[in-house]
Amino acid sequence: MKKILHKTRNILFESCNFLELLMAIIVLAAILIACCSLGSAFLEFWGDRFSKEAFLVFVGYVFNILIGIEFLKMLCQPSEDTVLEVLIFLVARHMILDHTTVAENLVTIISIGILFAIKKYISLPAGKEHYGIFSGNSHEGDGEEE
Repeated sequence: MKKILHKTRNILFESCNFLELLMAIIVLAAILIACCSLGSAFLEFWGDRFSKEAFLVFVGYVFNILIGIEFLKMLCQPSEDTVLEVLIFLVARHMILDHTTVAENLVTIISIGILFAIKKYISLPAGKEHYGIFSGNSHEGDGEEE
């Protein structure tokens, strides 16, 4: 019974790895499509290059692609650094592109400071940061090599 349970867990774990890989491929395709559409967004910006709104729309496209790239990195190599980088980009995008009040800007700046403090002073135990869907690592603690 214990062996069946162990094999079932391994099958489920490998299925999750496969699904993560599949999602990473889908996200990569979406990023590539977004990069292709960046050219037309740039041309629209160039046509109205003296408008603040046109620039913010273009920067919004660029931020979306950057956040997508960071999200893909997080899927492929999950670690506290990649998660924090995604969060930092999201908060920065919010502050730059959205029309916010002074109080909201203060909260956003404090949020970014907290994220940087977390990145600098808090880390996972050694060995956990190298796990990823492409690393070939299996779940830990079962004592078996695959």
